[in-house]
Amino acid sequence: MAVSSITGSNLATSGNSLSATSAEELSNRFLTMLTAQMRNQDPLNPLDNAELTSQLAQISTVSGISQLNTTMQWLGYSLGSLQATQAATLIGRKVMLSGDDLTLADGKAEGGYVLSIPVEKAELVIKNADGVEVARRSLDKVDAGVHRFTWDGKDGKGNTLPDGEYKFEVQVGEGAQVGAAPPLTVSEITSVRPSAGATTVVDAKGNVVNLSDVYQVW
Repeated sequence: MAVSSITGSNLATSGNSLSATSAEELSNRFLTMLTAQMRNQDPLNPLDNAELTSQLAQISTVSGISQLNTTMQWLGYSLGSLQATQAATLIGRKVMLSGDDLTLADGKAEGGYVLSIPVEKAELVIKNADGVEVARRSLDKVDAGVHRFTWDGKDGKGNTLPDGEYKFEVQVGEGAQVGAAPPLTVSEITSVRPSAGATTVVDAKGNVVNLSDVYQVW
């Protein structure tokens, strides 16, 4: 009587998807078959010790994989809970996120940009809702890193523009070498939304953002 149904590749391929219950059922089935095999073995041709040891090691491996899967699931839930708790500390705080929205309120607007390398020149270009440029000014932070800026709401002639929503870009370089730095929008976090995947936060505009997309907090 052989225990061939619980050997080698069968265990290897099924081990990754075994639940704790199925692993226990498999172990019980294996032990039942092994007991029957030992009880009915031929005295003149007893069980091979090496084969028996191999089979025991395989069933142990399956149980170990099941326990590892359970442990990893628990760790995942724990890390998700910890991440949600940490994210809750962002509520009510300002953050910089990927985006080119610029909100002018009470004559003041904040934004940011990212420079992967130092540049010689950087200019802030602000456009209205129709995409028309309304203001342009030089930025003094041109070294590599994440930078913030404040706009006073005035156009190129010094006139104060109305509060509202604007767009912006940060141009770097000169002449034919002009490029755009990744823009960062400033917003306030209002709530946290835990999920099975990654914890996300919701800003004052209703945007749902992954924590990995938060560049700066203050």
